[in-house]
Formats: sequence, structure tokens, C-alpha cells
Amino acid sequence: MAQLMNIQDFSERTGISKSALRYYEQKNLLFPWGRSTNGYRLYSDDQIATVKLISSLRLAGIPIKDIQIYLLENEETRRQEMMENWIYNVKKTRDLLMVSLRYLESDSISKEIYLIEKNAEQIIWFTAESKTGEFKGHFSKRRGELQKLNIPFKNCYLKYLSGKDFIKAQIGFGVPTDLKINDLTEFALIENMPKCICIAMPFNEPLSKIQNSYNKLMSYALEHKWTPIAPILERYYGENFTELELLMPVTQIERRGE
Repeated sequence: MAQLMNIQDFSERTGISKSALRYYEQKNLLFPWGRSTNGYRLYSDDQIATVKLISSLRLAGIPIKDIQIYLLENEETRRQEMMENWIYNVKKTRDLLMVSLRYLESDSISKEIYLIEKNAEQIIWFTAESKTGEFKGHFSKRRGELQKLNIPFKNCYLKYLSGKDFIKAQIGFGVPTDLKINDLTEFALIENMPKCICIAMPFNEPLSKIQNSYNKLMSYALEHKWTPIAPILERYYGENFTELELLMPVTQIERRGE
């Protein structure tokens, strides 16, 4: 037979405050087993495991609505899927915190290196070859093609592939993620780039010197143990795409379930 106890005894037995127990009741997470003749809350000893689980999940940062669903779910497979999803998201949060800490500890601002949250983007990539800093004609040609097809874009990118003096690269155009692309007949690939955190460095010198900035960003990343998750990108933006920065993606921040 279940042992009943008032809220004070239940609190002492579980180590969970009375205010927390009332809060769980308010949020439809745990209701008292019943009420005494005097109207006081009564809890049973078979609720101990449940309330400790609720408290643990709250401390782990799990949203209340997720805990509600978990407690009502009777299928063990589905419960395990939810747990795996929480683990994934907590690990991503940990990665973001580590990025933040590493940035603050690395004296980045004095080196003109910044953190940028880059939104998800669909990128149309074209292959091109030219001398260093002489890809303007390729960009102009491809921009014209996209404009004729009424394909909107906000950013232009260059991704190095190979070569030293004569460079093989991909030039890209960031378009909305939900845009359907059917009319292009010639392109290297369409990439769905997820939301991510990048370390970034502005570039304001002649393009012939851009290799020095690549080296500086790579050296900074190695010194402070940043791990790239994708190649460095040259991002051209602003009016007439005359502003330029180097982006090194270091952490993907898209979460499961989003």
C-alpha cells in the first residue's frame, strides 16, 4: 500500500522544496496524490521517482513542455528518441559555450577577429579559374545570369579549391533557403549551408594580398584551437558587394527539432 505524506514530509523525503512542488503542480508536471480532510496536499511514495526525474530534467535545461510530453508518453521507443534529442541539443549548447569562452580568452578583438552568427543559406556555386584577386569578371557574369532569372541573392562568396598564382575556385551566391531553383542549366552544385558560428576577419587591402589574411586567420585558429567545420569563405556584401570579410565556420548551431 502506498505511503502518503504531506508536502512538508514529501519535500524532506525528496530534497525538493515546497515551492518547487507547487510550481510543478502549476505547470501540470506533478499533481498531489490527493488532499487530506483539511485540504492539505498529500503525496505518495510512488511519486518520488517521478518528482526526482522532473527536477533532474529541469536542472538539465529541458523545457517544461518537453517534460510534460515525456511524462505522458508511454512508448519507451519514443521516450528514448526524446532523450537522444535532448542529449544532442545539450551538446550543441556546450559547444556554443566553449566557442564563447575561447573567443573571450583569446584576445580576439585586438586582432580584429570577431564572432559572427551566420544564418542558414542556400548557396549556388559556380566553378571559376583566374589569377588571385581577378575573379570580378566571373562574379559579374554569374550575377547577370541570376538577375535575368529573377533569382534574388544577398551575399557573394568565393571558396578556394586549388592553385597558387592561377586559382581554381568556386564562386557562390546566397539565396533564400526556400527558393526553388529550376531554370539554371550550368552550375557546380547547390549547397544548403546550415546556421553556424564563424570566426571572421574584415579585409580592406588590395585583393592581391588576401593570402596574407588567410594565413593570419589560419594561424589564429591553430593557436587558439579552433576547429573549422568547413573551408574558409570570402564573403562579399554591402552595396555593390564591395565589402569583404573572411569567414571560418567553427560550430554548427542548428538544433534537432527546429
